[in-house]
Amino acid sequence: MEQLCAPRLFSPSIALLALIGCSAVPTSSTSSGATSTTATPTTTSPTPTTPPSAGIGQTISNRGITLTVTETRAVNSVLMNESNYRPGSGNETHTETMPKAGGRFVSATAHVVNNAKVSFVLTCSLPVSTKLVDSQQRNFDAIDDLYKIKGNPECNDQLQPGFETDMTWVYLVPQPATVIGWGFQDTTDFSGTIDFTTVRFNA
Repeated sequence: MEQLCAPRLFSPSIALLALIGCSAVPTSSTSSGATSTTATPTTTSPTPTTPPSAGIGQTISNRGITLTVTETRAVNSVLMNESNYRPGSGNETHTETMPKAGGRFVSATAHVVNNAKVSFVLTCSLPVSTKLVDSQQRNFDAIDDLYKIKGNPECNDQLQPGFETDMTWVYLVPQPATVIGWGFQDTTDFSGTIDFTTVRFNA
């Protein structure tokens, strides 16, 4: 009896490929007193379309947000503006921020283009939702106060439609964690859900 299995994409965050189990459901038919059994494969509900994965340097989109990841790396510390002066004033100072004990930082830098219908803030709100993923399929959120990172847009810097900028996200992960990728999602459009678009790399 032949059984049919199909790969299925799953996960509310970054979609990963896995095989799901399948079983044969016997059906009986009778002809001249003889009974034959045929296998009918079970069916599964359709899987939502998942945006494709990309690599470093490839331009990808998720709804109205288009970006190119230009650099990903493990970093020993992060320079953050802990002063009360705004970036570019000439009076700001950047403090070397270390990861907490047992952890390390991983950064992802990208060139972001706003092709959405509305403006959004990259550093202080959710319109661009991101996750860092390790080999155990654990999803990590970016650290707080991304606007303090040297070179990042300010907290209230609205990126208007049609404009672009560079942005760095930093994540705290356990020392032994093996990072395998990063994903982002455009949440400016509330018409329906869409999976994260992923970028594969090791860190």
